[in-house]
Amino acid sequence: MKCLRWMPLLFILLTGSEAVSGENDSLKYENQLLETELRIAHTPQVYSIFDLKNKRIWLKARGLLLRELNIETFRVWGNLPAVKAGTLIRKSALFPPRRVLVNPKAGDEEAQPSVETLELKDMPTNYTLVLEGNVSISVRPKPTRLLSSLWSIRYPVQWYLGRPVLTVWHALWRKPFASIEIVLEESDARSLYWSFLEGMKAIVFSPRSRP
Repeated sequence: MKCLRWMPLLFILLTGSEAVSGENDSLKYENQLLETELRIAHTPQVYSIFDLKNKRIWLKARGLLLRELNIETFRVWGNLPAVKAGTLIRKSALFPPRRVLVNPKAGDEEAQPSVETLELKDMPTNYTLVLEGNVSISVRPKPTRLLSSLWSIRYPVQWYLGRPVLTVWHALWRKPFASIEIVLEESDARSLYWSFLEGMKAIVFSPRSRP
């Protein structure tokens, strides 16, 4: 009976130690993030932070916040470290923005052909960002209408069928592979594509907890 009296205290001690361990891990990851950002912030280049813990995307320059985007939902596939830094190798979209050559009107001999300027509205909302180290970030817009909601049903199918195949493929070549899917508001998705250019640095902050 005396043993039973000590059980609640033992339970509190065990759960307390787990909480302390969790806090220590959280502080460790936060410090890793700060140290990684500090190294990148020394350069004048704009960089981005994909903060999956707080569901935010930060666009910064020298540590100053330029733009903040809210992540609606996300999911992660593969072995992704808590803090991963890399350069954007490429952006790919099914319908990438293209500048159109505008020809002058017939009979206007002095007018020269010009290239149509791209605007934010011309940016795609569905695309993939590939970081060095085979980290793929798929961005798609949040469904806002019934038709888009029905169309978005295909994404989980693609995710759970395609990711295992890609994982096996990269394993055969002994290459790391991690994939992230991020859902943003349509305007934020366009803004991220517009702002995040090839060659820019990015930090992915993905603590071990998953949504």
